[in-house]
Amino acid sequence: MNERIYLPGLNGLRAIAALAVVVTHINNRLDYYGLPKAQLLDLASYGVTIFFTLSGFLITYLLLKEFEITGTINMKKFYMRRILRIWPMYYLYLFIVILLNGISNIQWPILFYLFIIPNFKNSFVGIINTSVGSKIMTFMIGHYWSLGVEEQFYAFWPWLVKKSKNFFKFLILFPILFVLLKLTLRIFNAPYNILVFVNYTRFGCLVMGGLGAYLYFKNSDKLKIFYKKGIELIAWLFFVIVACNKFHITSIIDHEIIAFFTLIIIFNQINNTNKLISLENKVFDYLGKISFGMYVYNPLVIYLMALVFNYFAIENQIVRLLLIYLLVIPAIILVAHISYYFFEKQFLKLKNNYTTVQSASSKSESENYS
Repeated sequence: MNERIYLPGLNGLRAIAALAVVVTHINNRLDYYGLPKAQLLDLASYGVTIFFTLSGFLITYLLLKEFEITGTINMKKFYMRRILRIWPMYYLYLFIVILLNGISNIQWPILFYLFIIPNFKNSFVGIINTSVGSKIMTFMIGHYWSLGVEEQFYAFWPWLVKKSKNFFKFLILFPILFVLLKLTLRIFNAPYNILVFVNYTRFGCLVMGGLGAYLYFKNSDKLKIFYKKGIELIAWLFFVIVACNKFHITSIIDHEIIAFFTLIIIFNQINNTNKLISLENKVFDYLGKISFGMYVYNPLVIYLMALVFNYFAIENQIVRLLLIYLLVIPAIILVAHISYYFFEKQFLKLKNNYTTVQSASSKSESENYS
């Protein structure tokens, strides 16, 4: 191809999801800074669902384009791309946390993280001792469950795209069956660890992202309804409600609803020239680029900033709270920036050697590519 595939506005969506996680994690660890914990927000969990939906969309769309262009999907190249994008920072951060906490303090459940199945660890809480070390260490790597889910999804997804004879039917049926599975487990009082595992394993949201990619790839007329201003407005108002921590119906379908409205925003960002709100700007583009680092490093930065912050006696709690947000969020962005430009980019260059369908993460990158 002579130019990279570029889908506008998606970095903005990444930025929103990353900031949702960061703000929630700061809120939930204000006790590190000598303040009472703020209200526990659902933003982090829903922000991860946005990431999942977007990931399912992008991966599926690029796989469909590869199949269209080459007539097949190169599995070796696919897995090398995923390894080079995720594993270097995944293990770098993990080993930093292990070293900071002391190797002698690490317990055997760290194996869940080393083998990239941390979401399985969450399913054994209350059955066996799943502590990997101190409570602080648990906070530092607790968010890794989502990376495990994504890697497990990638293990089988390209094979389905390549081999499935009724891929569209699968894309429709799987989210429905996944919701029915959660409902059945709840009705029959399934063991808590099974409920936890299914709740964390949000394949339904990833597949919904894939369904959106399929419809967009096929240029389906079914998408036209989502380009109406009223529908787009409803989607944005829904996310305002989510941001205010006012959304909750039932855990059985909450995340699938988030995924549905995320798709409406995705469709409008990439294909509606008359959209109400555009996420295509330099700030969101930048934050979207470094969003992986913002997600991975934020717990460690929150903890280390607290160690520095507590050296200063700031009695006024309002001033203290404002300073926490004004200092910690930029610190997280700075660490993510350094990671992206001085560490991740080295592996992204290698990743290009295994890329069949070139994609651009920004408009300028697309225009400068030839």
